[in-house]
Amino acid sequence: MIVRPEDAPRHGGPGGGGTLYFSMAGGLTQFGAHVDTLAPGAASSHRHWHEAEDEFLYVLDGTPTVIEDDGPHDLRPGDAACWPAGVENGHHVVNRSAAPCTCLVVGTRLPSDRVHYSDIDRLYTRVSGVVGLTRRDGSPLPQEAAP
Repeated sequence: MIVRPEDAPRHGGPGGGGTLYFSMAGGLTQFGAHVDTLAPGAASSHRHWHEAEDEFLYVLDGTPTVIEDDGPHDLRPGDAACWPAGVENGHHVVNRSAAPCTCLVVGTRLPSDRVHYSDIDRLYTRVSGVVGLTRRDGSPLPQEAAP
């Protein structure tokens, strides 16, 4: 099956950023693959790590910065970052440059996982496809904090 950018579901981001969900358009269920474009000043997410899912990032264009537990790492096209499941290394991607940056992101897609957020009091759980979002101690988040 061929999936063209215009056929992939898109989630827009500010300033020309956004995500194209190619694996979703292609009907893939075992892993997710999307192309994420970050506008200058944008971040991919809060810093986090997965108990059960691997993540892989490959820089296509621009100069993103990966922030991990050991600090920032500047990347350039052709560089990759790998985050194995279960390794407690909170990470996210930020664009500190003046131009957009684009990355291919691939990750396991499991029915159950726990995602720990390094800098905020949040825990994302998915058990047999049912999603929950709580504080780290399991107590509910205020409505305005979700997601």
